[in-house]
Amino acid sequence: MAKMIVVTDGSADIAPDLARELGIEVVPVLAHVDEKVYRVGVDISDDQLYEYMASGHGRVRIAAPSPMVFEQVYRRLISDVDYVFSIHLGTRLGNVHANASAAKARLPASTTRFELVDSKSASYGLGSVVVAAARAIKDGASPTEVSRLIHATIRHTHVVFFVDTMEYLEASGRLTLAGSVLGSMQRIKPLMILDEGEIVPYERTRTRAKAIEGLFTFIEDFPRVQEVTVLYATTPEDVEKLLEKVDPIFPRDRVRIARFGPAIAAHLGGGAMGVTVFEGLEED
Repeated sequence: MAKMIVVTDGSADIAPDLARELGIEVVPVLAHVDEKVYRVGVDISDDQLYEYMASGHGRVRIAAPSPMVFEQVYRRLISDVDYVFSIHLGTRLGNVHANASAAKARLPASTTRFELVDSKSASYGLGSVVVAAARAIKDGASPTEVSRLIHATIRHTHVVFFVDTMEYLEASGRLTLAGSVLGSMQRIKPLMILDEGEIVPYERTRTRAKAIEGLFTFIEDFPRVQEVTVLYATTPEDVEKLLEKVDPIFPRDRVRIARFGPAIAAHLGGGAMGVTVFEGLEED
């Protein structure tokens, strides 16, 4: 049986215990804090970064792992596995995929097969794809089956979110909105959706309560739902509000709760909240 492994990056927001259980190789993203550089989850914890961001002393700048770091990981793996599925943050959302691609191009000739995948997503939108692939490998799927599952899961996984203020997204450079449109969104809590890996407005909601209602409506509008993940940054109390709304249509004990990691929260700001919906796979 072919030996396979899944590689991802720290923006997938996968709990460390789950990554270890499924054998997922997570390449940490970098955090620039007070002129120092830390590997998130290795040199500095999520809680420490959140405390720094909440202190107001300065903005945390997140950077992708370098091509050299990816190359070191890949070189270590090719001597031990037959297939590598390297699944990363959407190409329109950062440089992770580009750096991984540059590293892959520098590898020596090897019998190890590589598949580098643009998830077109972030946070647990990416994480859910990675976890699905790793579980399939653990369950004995073939390389072809794993590849098909990855791409099908990407197609059927959807992420919507809102932020308290647009300033972090604007500063991140990940928005391609015209200035007039952006200005009109500054005083509301608009829902944003990841559409083919690009952040675009989804619904104009004026209050936080309406935005939470919008997250529920987003889930409700799917004719079928297999998995729901509720994402939050600094307001766990709002998770309960959403769960109460969701429970009649999707059992709350099946809803996964996850915190945006600092790699994502640094671009969204405190108070951000979202949901990931996996519809399930269509029958052939």
